[in-house]
Amino acid sequence: MLRTACRAITILLAATLLTPMLWGQAQPAQTEDTMAAGDDTTITLPWHIYRHFPADFSRWDAAAVGFKGWDAEVRPLDLSRTCIALMHFPDRGLTPDSEFGPDALNPDYLGTIEWIPRTMDVVTFRMPRLLEAARAAGLQVAHVGTTCRSGRERAIWDKCVAEAGDPPPADADVISPGAGWQAQHSRDVFDLPRQNPPDVPPHELGLPDYMLAQGDDIICQHPWQLHRLLQARGIDHIVYTGWALNWCLWFSPCGMSDMSRKGYLCSAVRGGCVAIENKESAVGERNLEYALWKTSTMFGYVFELHELTHALREHAAKAPRRGDQ
Repeated sequence: MLRTACRAITILLAATLLTPMLWGQAQPAQTEDTMAAGDDTTITLPWHIYRHFPADFSRWDAAAVGFKGWDAEVRPLDLSRTCIALMHFPDRGLTPDSEFGPDALNPDYLGTIEWIPRTMDVVTFRMPRLLEAARAAGLQVAHVGTTCRSGRERAIWDKCVAEAGDPPPADADVISPGAGWQAQHSRDVFDLPRQNPPDVPPHELGLPDYMLAQGDDIICQHPWQLHRLLQARGIDHIVYTGWALNWCLWFSPCGMSDMSRKGYLCSAVRGGCVAIENKESAVGERNLEYALWKTSTMFGYVFELHELTHALREHAAKAPRRGDQ
């Protein structure tokens, strides 16, 4: 009896641990039949996976040194079931004449957001080509966790709000924080709020035009909006870019925690994400490396920016020839 019970528990644990990986492989990857039927929406590229096995039992407290680590398998990606999400790309300082230093327009504010130089690099040199390829290939672009940021987005924003409809009932089973502990915690960690210099000019939108919603892009602020908009388009795989992978992209509204609970596969683009670093992790961007591992093992997969961009470009280049046949 005891042996039978132990075997049942072992099988249950194995099924629990393997289900997310099997789901992730089966859900976006297609069979040969569905690939043949929907080849005009499919690209093929490496899916990067962290192999969190097998433990090295001889190392006892350092058994993880036996893990296989990062690996990749070339698999199909159905663009009709996928969207690329731009989440919380900040525009603070993202202008050619910006300066990151004590002579900046707002040195006090910049003193706590150490990620600005890295985000400027991503927005200036990495995301333009990826977004151009995504739109050319017909991949759905979603601006998530945000509202209308410019008059140029107004029509798209109004359309998305109308399509998403009314919000669900609010969760009444919550507490109201007392004594302002959240504000106190923010001041303790980030030394906020602080006084700006008296001559700081009013903030103006600094995001480049290509980062704003256009065409068939969607914009949403709340998880229920994102869910309804993606559900209507048959999308169940969200590939995230933005800031910060180990913060907003995991935990803010529309982030991976919210959407994975809804059943979505949530992946990330290495090269299209920035992480928040600290004193101990800054050299080598170790928090970013941790965040990519965490994303791979908990939420989905990791795609390399250059591999995804190349596959999308190839798909866009072939599309006109298919239409001519």
